[in-house]
Amino acid sequence: MWQSILDALAPAYQPVFDLMDGITPQEDLVLIYLLATLLIGLYKRSDTDINSYLFAGRRLTIPAFVATLVTTWYGGILEIGRVSFHNGIVTWIIFGVFYYIAALLFLKFIAPKIYDLKIRTIPEFLNHQYGKAVALFGFVFVFLMVSPAPYLKILGSLFRHLWDIPEITALEIGALFSIVYAIGGGFSSVVRTDKLQFVLMFSGFAFILIMAVNQYGGVQFLETHAPDYAFSVPGKLSWSFILIWGFIAMITFIDPGFYQRCYAGNNVMDVQKGLKISIMFWLLFDFMTVFTGIYASAILPADIAGSPYLELADILLPPITRGFFLVSLFAIVMSTIDSYTFISAYTLGKDLPEILAGPGLKVQTMKLTQIAILITAIFSILLARYFPHAIDIWYTMGTFSIPVLLVPMVAAMYKKPLHHPLPVMFLSLLVSLIWYGIGYYSQKNGELIYPFGVEPLYPGLLVSISLYCLFNLFPGRTKTENVTG
Repeated sequence: MWQSILDALAPAYQPVFDLMDGITPQEDLVLIYLLATLLIGLYKRSDTDINSYLFAGRRLTIPAFVATLVTTWYGGILEIGRVSFHNGIVTWIIFGVFYYIAALLFLKFIAPKIYDLKIRTIPEFLNHQYGKAVALFGFVFVFLMVSPAPYLKILGSLFRHLWDIPEITALEIGALFSIVYAIGGGFSSVVRTDKLQFVLMFSGFAFILIMAVNQYGGVQFLETHAPDYAFSVPGKLSWSFILIWGFIAMITFIDPGFYQRCYAGNNVMDVQKGLKISIMFWLLFDFMTVFTGIYASAILPADIAGSPYLELADILLPPITRGFFLVSLFAIVMSTIDSYTFISAYTLGKDLPEILAGPGLKVQTMKLTQIAILITAIFSILLARYFPHAIDIWYTMGTFSIPVLLVPMVAAMYKKPLHHPLPVMFLSLLVSLIWYGIGYYSQKNGELIYPFGVEPLYPGLLVSISLYCLFNLFPGRTKTENVTG
């Protein structure tokens, strides 16, 4: 089957084959990395039972848990470089501090519930707590939320930086390399490759940062050569824009990647310890990536067209070391694509059929999940071509997913399930959509103008919380529904 697929796609990949002659040292290193990743991922097939295929038999040790969680959170690395280049240290607040706080709250209040209540997936939990209609509604947002599209877009940019190939070809190659081992090896294959990618991501950025300090100097160089906004908070950004990312960080509470890894852990104590260690690694890595971006703003011209990280590597590093840094970027992005592709796939191949089939009916989960991996890849390629930047996808998914899913999930975990959940979820989404639509049609110079300057996430979340209080804290005023659980 695979040979016939490759033969059919061969004409599209001819530009890649033509570039194999006379490849550069950095291209050699990237190809070696891609081959090594495939070999590690394909080393061993998963057991046929679903617990092993989807959750590695629930035997994740702390080192494996940390490696797979840390790497999965960093797929948008080129966006971090772009934002830190243009905005400086405030990037650490937007994409760092808010998420550390969210992760600390997650390990304290959510992780124990995932383990104690055996919450394997969000749609499955919604189905158990609220019924089929709510689970189907939640499924849509979970599937969109974990789409690997933004990271596939970044991986495509990396391929195009190395080889002058069409965007669609770059996206297809990126999807192929990131999913082929997940089909047979399942979650265990993803974890095995994450261990390699963990080492590469830290060593690559440590190397370029050390090279920048050695060649140009330390903090004093940055203070005199970086733009004025580099060490200013809020810098060029408004506090309202910064604060919205604090709320978007709450997507951590409903991140299926966190749920999968917490459920797959050995025990709840190991999971919580692993989360604490992961936060420390995230803090260290954010330091390296943000300061690399600030070095780029101090060294490169302000009007560069490409990625600051790639442009900085081109002028700072010799060919072989530049190739090693490129490998670290590939590792960061691919570690997220394979994880999110796999989560999207079992959301589509496991959760959806089980919700539709109802209790008592058997579903061929493993086979459907393998088919769903291919469907997810195709859908993600199409989505990646639609959005201009990965950050646009993050913003859009967070804006609409949080108001819909956050309150019903947390309430059910703490045995206070939401009454009338489907109307509440729908109204929360509707308010956010209307708010977004007003901003879209009122935009000036490409900037969306929202009523009162309020982002659409806020009114949607406010509606969800308000209706929860109305229906649950004052149940005598409304007709309650039966809620299972």
